[in-house]
Amino acid sequence: MIMLDPINLFIIAAICLAFELMIANFILIFFGLGFFIVGILSFFIKISWEWQMLIAFVLSLVLMFVLKKPFKRWFHRYSEEIKDNYFDEEGVGEIKNGMVYYKGTFWQSDDIAGLEEGAKVEVLGVKDSKIKIKR
Repeated sequence: MIMLDPINLFIIAAICLAFELMIANFILIFFGLGFFIVGILSFFIKISWEWQMLIAFVLSLVLMFVLKKPFKRWFHRYSEEIKDNYFDEEGVGEIKNGMVYYKGTFWQSDDIAGLEEGAKVEVLGVKDSKIKIKR
């Protein structure tokens, strides 16, 4: 009976884990774990290389289906929404040329009717390319 040396199984596991670090798709990590577990079992149980491969693949698939969602949830638990629209902040704008001048950009608004040129207005934010002001 030909058997893969446990060290070879550990090397395959390490290669899978190294590729997982480069790809980060949460699939190869489970194959790495499967080969690692079969490597540990191979120290104690003598089985042929065909059975080692079969057990490694089946174990990897079972681990993947059972643990993929919890792993993703655990790795992404600290992700918070990034607010990168700096226009959607409160501030002060100025009426120029019949528009609101705010953060270096001219914005049209129906709410500025009756305000004189150069008047300061409180800007509540920008949503869908429209400026919201407080009179």
